[in-house]
Amino acid sequence: MTTTPAARRSSPRRPRPGPGLLLQALRLDARIFLRNLWFNRVAASFAVPKVLRRVLLRLGGMAVDSFVVSPACRFEGEPRNVRIGARSYLNLECYIEAVAPVAIGADCAIGMQSMIITSDHRGPDGSWRPEATGLPVSIGDRVWLGARVTVLPGVTIGDDVVVAAGAVVAADCRPGGVYAGVPARRVREIGGHPAPGGEATA
Repeated sequence: MTTTPAARRSSPRRPRPGPGLLLQALRLDARIFLRNLWFNRVAASFAVPKVLRRVLLRLGGMAVDSFVVSPACRFEGEPRNVRIGARSYLNLECYIEAVAPVAIGADCAIGMQSMIITSDHRGPDGSWRPEATGLPVSIGDRVWLGARVTVLPGVTIGDDVVVAAGAVVAADCRPGGVYAGVPARRVREIGGHPAPGGEATA
């Protein structure tokens, strides 16, 4: 079906962005560029010693008490939302998206290429929506996330939890247990005893 010239003339035109909107977008792009340069290029470089990396992360606004954040870790979102406890170890190429607060306790070990996500696109009815909502992630003390673990928005992981490599943590993890699978489920207690009743919920 073709559109007549009269219909084309009467169709509403999209408003053109004004100078104020363009300037705002440029400022946002510049801020994102500088943040990525600082955290994901300079601080993430293999040439930077871990002690100096902690200083750079703290100068950028993160509350980092650990001296063992490895190279090539990537941070997105608001730096002031990130808190990493004393003696916690982030292995190579970890990804932390801090749209909402991300708190990692003390004496944790975060395996290589693990991801912590805080932006959530779920609507009230379970559908997808384009606007993201930030949901905080909290990880307790003495938690070990294996390699390539993914922690989804809004999750709380209790103290003394082990999450097996490759697991996707979509719900809260009670303290003192081992979690594995997609989605992660409690498979046994830390003391080596099976979960009561063959528990299969996180």
